[in-house]
Amino acid sequence: MDNIKYENIAENVSIAQDSRGLLLTTDACLLSAFVSKNAKQNACELGAGSGIISAMLLLDKKIKSSVCVDFQPEICGIAAQNAEKNGLSDKMTVVCADVLDYKAEKKFDTVISNPPYFKSGDGRRNEREQDRLSRHESTATISDFAACAFRILKDGGTAYFCYTPGRLSELLCALSNSDLEPKKLITVYPTADHKPSLVLVSAKKGAEPGMECSRPLIIYKDKAGGELTEDYKRIKKENRIKF
Repeated sequence: MDNIKYENIAENVSIAQDSRGLLLTTDACLLSAFVSKNAKQNACELGAGSGIISAMLLLDKKIKSSVCVDFQPEICGIAAQNAEKNGLSDKMTVVCADVLDYKAEKKFDTVISNPPYFKSGDGRRNEREQDRLSRHESTATISDFAACAFRILKDGGTAYFCYTPGRLSELLCALSNSDLEPKKLITVYPTADHKPSLVLVSAKKGAEPGMECSRPLIIYKDKAGGELTEDYKRIKKENRIKF
């Protein structure tokens, strides 16, 4: 298809994306880096889109397998294409389903999600339908994503979320209400002078209360789009957040 573009995310690794839609972002890179490495863990990515995060985790051997769940058939087709192109078809399964209805055949060690940031009706009104569905809560809310994560996680399993800071309180409440206890919070800033742009939160199923708040993660040294900080350079190189 003419609208499909390829982006190299690592040596000899190319990811297909719809050039008309949402492309590889800092969100995806950071969420992939946030996931703890365990080559034996089986993961499920909720709202997976084109499967970029799962592909990055598998190629870096941070997880053993991933089931990518998304409710948009066209995007699921791109995710399946990414799995095949990168030799991951035996490790990366694509399921076209809504998180409201998804019931896994097995429980997972890990759940990963970069869910829609905006409530239905918020944000720009002139977006493509595909982008609107990716950015906005068209069917499932953040509470539904948390409930699905609880439903498919093993006891003691971990859920990793990337979300917007303006709705952090909603995310934390949704996780706690689903018996997913928030355990670590990282706040991401474009520069030291900017307001935060992202939050990364991990939560453990059935754990006792107690959350670690890390030092800020700053992307650029002086101005947004300028020189990267040493922290972010290391994260991009190693696909790990070490604080």
